[in-house]
Amino acid sequence: MTKRILSIMAVLTAMFLFVSCSGDTQSKEADTPTEQPTTEQASTSASQFEFAAYDLDGNLRQSSEWVGKKPVVLNFWGTWCPPCRKEIPDLVKVYDEFQPKGVEIVGLAVRDNAGKVAKFSRENNMNWVMLMAEPEMAARYRISGVPTTIFLDRNGNELGRFIGPRGYDVFKQAFEAIL
Repeated sequence: MTKRILSIMAVLTAMFLFVSCSGDTQSKEADTPTEQPTTEQASTSASQFEFAAYDLDGNLRQSSEWVGKKPVVLNFWGTWCPPCRKEIPDLVKVYDEFQPKGVEIVGLAVRDNAGKVAKFSRENNMNWVMLMAEPEMAARYRISGVPTTIFLDRNGNELGRFIGPRGYDVFKQAFEAIL
C-alpha cells in the first residue's frame, strides 16, 4: 500500500512539473544575454540539437533544415501557458526585425494540439516555423517549464537560454548575440 501511494505521489509530482508554466526563478539582471554562457551551454553543438518533429500540416521536419546553417531560436511554449502568451508580441516584434538578417525562430509547442497552435499562431502573427514538440524532446533538452527559449549561433552552438518570459529589449540583445 505504501509503495502504491509513493508511486502515485511521484507521478502526480512529475505531472505537476510538466503541466505548470515555468516561473522566472532568476532576477532580470542575472539573466541578461550579456552574461557569459555556462560551460555546458558553450559546449552544446548542432549535433546535440538534432531532432525531428511534425509541423502543423503533419509533415515531419528535421532540425538540420535550420540548426547549423543559420542562427536559430528554439522557443518551447504552449497556447495554454499565460507567460508564453505574454511574451509573444515581443517575440513577433524581434522576429520581424531579425528574420531579414537571417535569424529563424522554431516554435516548439508543448502539450498542445496542431489545430489550436495553428489558429493561435495565425491570430498572433507568429510567422515562423511551428512544430509540435513531443514530451521526449522537452526532456532531452532539459525543458523544465515553458516558455523556454534557446539561442543557437549559425554553427548550432547554444549561446544561452531563458526560462520564463522575457521582453523585447532582452530578446533583442540575445538575437544580436547569435548573429
